[in-house]
Amino acid sequence: MNKLSLATVVASAALVMAVPAHSAEKEFTTKVAIDAWFPDGKVGSKDGAVRDNDVDASQAFSIAFEHPYPILPNVKVRYTPVKADRFEYDQIDYTGYYKLLETDGLQFDVGLTLTQFANGEFNKGGSVSTDPAQPANQSFSETAINMYADASMHIPNTNFHIFGQYDFGSSSDTRTMDGQAGVKYILPVDAVDVEFKLGYRVMDHEFGYFEGFDSDQANVMVDGWFGGLSFDF
Repeated sequence: MNKLSLATVVASAALVMAVPAHSAEKEFTTKVAIDAWFPDGKVGSKDGAVRDNDVDASQAFSIAFEHPYPILPNVKVRYTPVKADRFEYDQIDYTGYYKLLETDGLQFDVGLTLTQFANGEFNKGGSVSTDPAQPANQSFSETAINMYADASMHIPNTNFHIFGQYDFGSSSDTRTMDGQAGVKYILPVDAVDVEFKLGYRVMDHEFGYFEGFDSDQANVMVDGWFGGLSFDF
């Protein structure tokens, strides 16, 4: 989390442009977003050490629907594929959330996320096991329940906002965390708000799904800078 906090400070220092802010009341909104992510990876090994692991550049795609009915949650779906030398998975986040605070300067959402890990592959220590009871290469397709929080703060007299999003959950031997922070610039274009984002994202998962080794040995961290574009209409 130190890198994520540092990213927030760096993003805050980047707020140097000043243009009029734009706001509009909307009853129903849809937001479509795509991020280009350039992460590094680390994975726990048998002796407890942490080793660098090459991770392919990735993307994240999301779509969110918001409505004016306070009883019903808003809904967001996000898809992030992750592929490295010793692990890979498709992470799909299904989030239901409520807006606890929404003013001209602040926005704060909370909710729950069902995270699905699909098409997962994990290789223990980069080796091939001859023991069928403790295979080194294991496949997985699992789900996890996470707490969700999303916040943003508008910089007065500009179109810049500082944002942060955090998912965290823990159950049995499995712990999942996915967080990001950064800065976004909102450009109003008629009925559509276009957002440009720059930030830092961290996935830190301890998978307890595998036979023959515990979650400390299956600790996966993927973190790096991302840039994104979204349309809010």
